Amino acid sequence: MKLVNLLIIASSITSETLYSENILNIEEAARKGYIKLVIKAKGGHTGDVISMKIKNLTSESLSLKVEAGRRLDSQNQEEQDLLVTREERFALGGKQEKTYKIYGMCCQAHNHSPATNSLYSVGKMADSSLIKLATFINENKYYSEFTAQEAVWTVSDNNSIAGINGEKEITDKLQKFVSVLTGRPIPAYRIHYKQQSDTDAMGRAVHVEGVFAYSLNIDNKVTIGIYNSEGKLIQSLMNAEPHEEGEYKLSYKVNTTKLPAGVYYTRMMTDGAVMKEEKIEL
Repeated sequence: MKLVNLLIIASSITSETLYSENILNIEEAARKGYIKLVIKAKGGHTGDVISMKIKNLTSESLSLKVEAGRRLDSQNQEEQDLLVTREERFALGGKQEKTYKIYGMCCQAHNHSPATNSLYSVGKMADSSLIKLATFINENKYYSEFTAQEAVWTVSDNNSIAGINGEKEITDKLQKFVSVLTGRPIPAYRIHYKQQSDTDAMGRAVHVEGVFAYSLNIDNKVTIGIYNSEGKLIQSLMNAEPHEEGEYKLSYKVNTTKLPAGVYYTRMMTDGAVMKEEKIEL
């Protein structure tokens, strides 16, 4: 048989072994005693943040996979679990040991970010919504995008869809996907969170910004402000300013660092009456 044919056959066998239906996920392989796992965080929230050392305890080659949507459990209760966001498949020879990089994102927003070398266990598959989101991130190659990390926190911790911010095309796709996934509308504002070190928890909202559109049928004075759920004025955006009949848009930015979580409203008033309001959820 010619060498070229042998190479083709060998390639075919390798491919068939690696992607066959008999491929084992790491949870199953570990449970059956086929492999030994050491999973460590590399530090940080997003992307190449997981080191997974796998030792094949058998004398046979193994075909293994780590699925997008698998949750890796932190051994430190103060640190976030990690959601795998890029599927990995690999073959491991008998008694062979290798270390692989695994892409993931944190999925417990108000715990600390994983410290370097923090230990993790293999865990279970996440709930169905997180699996769907992880699959979407994997298919779109968003596994290094912090915008996708914000989308994960939106699903895992019920953060506002307004907190998904980044490059416009990616933001739009992720907001739309999460909106359909959760049944929650896409807000007309954006929430920005405090930047943190790797050891801090996900911060509180630093500010909210948006565009408030309103119109007048007659000339009048307009007052616009941000109010809490009890009707108390939090921040004035416009106070009794004369307007002619027409359509308007007001860009606003509100500091929220000292505001408690809850529901707020952007309200437009004329002659003391509320003419329009938009809800803001922090």
